[in-house]
Amino acid sequence: MHEQIMIESSISLETIGRVFKLISESPYFVNSRVSQIEILPGGITNNNYKVTVDDVTYALRLAGVGTMEYLNRPAEKHNAQVMADIGISAPIIFYDETTGNQICKYIDDSKTLQAVDFKAEKYLSMAARVFRTYHDGDKEFISEFSPLSEIESYIKLLDERNFEFYEGAELMCEKIEAIRELFKDNPPPKVPCHNDPLPVNWLDDKKNFYLIDWEYAGMDDPMFDLAALAIEAELTDAQERFLLQQYFEKELTEKQLGSLIINKFLCDAIWAYWSILQIAMGKSKEEYWPYGLNRFNRAYTLIHNGSLDRAIKANQ
Repeated sequence: MHEQIMIESSISLETIGRVFKLISESPYFVNSRVSQIEILPGGITNNNYKVTVDDVTYALRLAGVGTMEYLNRPAEKHNAQVMADIGISAPIIFYDETTGNQICKYIDDSKTLQAVDFKAEKYLSMAARVFRTYHDGDKEFISEFSPLSEIESYIKLLDERNFEFYEGAELMCEKIEAIRELFKDNPPPKVPCHNDPLPVNWLDDKKNFYLIDWEYAGMDDPMFDLAALAIEAELTDAQERFLLQQYFEKELTEKQLGSLIINKFLCDAIWAYWSILQIAMGKSKEEYWPYGLNRFNRAYTLIHNGSLDRAIKANQ
């Protein structure tokens, strides 16, 4: 009797081989049988798959080429495990810290959120609670995520490859330095942060609200998590205020509102530089150039409308 394996037709033979190789490397799957491989949505850098092994579903990640240059994979392994242990992230089955490839338990019967879902106050409240749970907990990550250091690192990598940034970067660099000076005198708090909580990284199975994909996790300003979600979920000003009110559970101060603006600027600046780095590493300019340009322009809007300068002043 032959066992049939269901594989999405768009998955290449090379990828199928990599999926089977990763599963075979895990002691957890000795003498196991794969019955289905499906593509999971999301994943700008990596490729993700839902794999059924012995009638149990798993989420398998094949790390993107070149990610070892700018991601701390051993730290991700530790940080993601910390979050899995407290029930915020999916249980980790296998992690290869030399490549970033990993296998997690798939959250069955779960909804992968989209930006539109966060227009509902219910999900903004749930996200605020999750943020507070790990921001205010007694756990620590073994790595730091500094937006300013990330930007500096990306600029260095681009310089090494002789790649230029978007036109007008000089003014952006001036504002980045102004924030650097602000943080020298008024350093923000450092707590465990996800740093990339885009909507598709949230899963709702009606029992728990999960935040997955901790590859950028590190000790950081907690406001960066809120700012990143505000950007990725395309929240209105009113929705941003609601998210902050749910998070702080009290009236907001100008300093808190300003901190959100500063971190929104840094978040878009990081991903703008990251986008050009992807092109420098051989990825599609047609895909990454407009993505980064949108980030760049949005960050510049905060400069031109005066929001960033007011935010810096409020935090001095």
